[in-house]
Amino acid sequence: MKNQGIVESIERTRIHVPFHPRCREVKDIRVPDFGVVDLFRIRSASGVEGVGENLPFYGSPRSTDDRFGQAIGHNVFDLLSDDSLGIGIQMALYDLAGKLTDLPCHRLLGHQHRDACPVSWWAQDMKPEEWAREAKTAESMGFTSMKAKARPWFDIEQQLEAVCEAVPSHFKLDVDFNGLLLGEDIATPLLRRLESRHSNFAIVESPIPQSDVAGNALLRQKIDTPIAMHFGTPPIMTAIREAVCDGFVVSGGAAAVTSQATVAEHANMPFWLQLVGTGLTTLWSVHLGAVLKMARWPYIPCINVYENPLITDFTIEGGHVPVPEAPGLGVTLDEDAVERYHVDPEFRVPARRQIHSIRWPSGRTLHYPDGGYRGEFLSGALTGALPGITLDRRLDDDSEEFDREYKELFG
Repeated sequence: MKNQGIVESIERTRIHVPFHPRCREVKDIRVPDFGVVDLFRIRSASGVEGVGENLPFYGSPRSTDDRFGQAIGHNVFDLLSDDSLGIGIQMALYDLAGKLTDLPCHRLLGHQHRDACPVSWWAQDMKPEEWAREAKTAESMGFTSMKAKARPWFDIEQQLEAVCEAVPSHFKLDVDFNGLLLGEDIATPLLRRLESRHSNFAIVESPIPQSDVAGNALLRQKIDTPIAMHFGTPPIMTAIREAVCDGFVVSGGAAAVTSQATVAEHANMPFWLQLVGTGLTTLWSVHLGAVLKMARWPYIPCINVYENPLITDFTIEGGHVPVPEAPGLGVTLDEDAVERYHVDPEFRVPARRQIHSIRWPSGRTLHYPDGGYRGEFLSGALTGALPGITLDRRLDDDSEEFDREYKELFG
């Protein structure tokens, strides 16, 4: 086994996976580089191949070509816990190690705690009817929860009302404000109103800046909805001691995730895994979640944003993905899709002009050439989260009309 496990070669293939037509426009505006995926194939001296992926322009640690030298010529089993290799290479190494030992990845990660893992749908900031369509589609495909980006340029009450009308009460909505409610004084009355009126409202992530220890601790005392915060800010022992949240968002390489999960278990606090990618990353999350006791909240892989999951055997039932028992990741790569979406090794999504128009219920309207207004809301310079506030946004469609309007607005 020692010689068979020597890493002989690593190959990186860049692919550009289109977003699903259902949500393509907003993804092309907000997260265009999410569609760029680096696929890694690692071959051992015995000819066995492992596959992994990461998004080269999102998340960390990322795998890059200059990391190949750290792995080639070394035994795969000596490399598994090395997060510095990046998620794509590390995932491929675990897939390879599992195939060499005829074991699923989770058997190499620890003791199996669950045989199916909760996985959530993911939605960007959208108009109420678009959130409702996403939630309804998610529920029809076997999901039982959706995590959505709440923003002050939309009316969160209208958004929640639309979702609640579209899906049954057992379908839950986790809402991520990314600190944009600014402080406890704004967050408390809004969140208490939401939780009292909408039974689907389940978890709120980072409602106010995570660095505001006193504000988060006070907010947690005043609302019933569990608060999730990204692990590490504030420092973990401060977060636990000051009781600023009910659980965490955990991400990173295998060693980092396992370490964070151990702390969460000792604190008896749940978390969700947030590892973004296609079907490969989704199943990698499931293998990790299978052995992490407190990984009880629905994981956020974002698989639903893609036209193709890149694997041929993804299923979800009752909001859960069964933990694979086949060797390695236990998935079959859709090679036709990989070939179809193949792009240049240094490809990046070209920038496109945008027009963003924020409309307040008073009739006030401001136009922006991009999403730069976030900082103005975060600083309190602009007032958000008002009934009736909305955002309209458009991508350059190469029409004369768009070009004329863009120049009239921005010069």
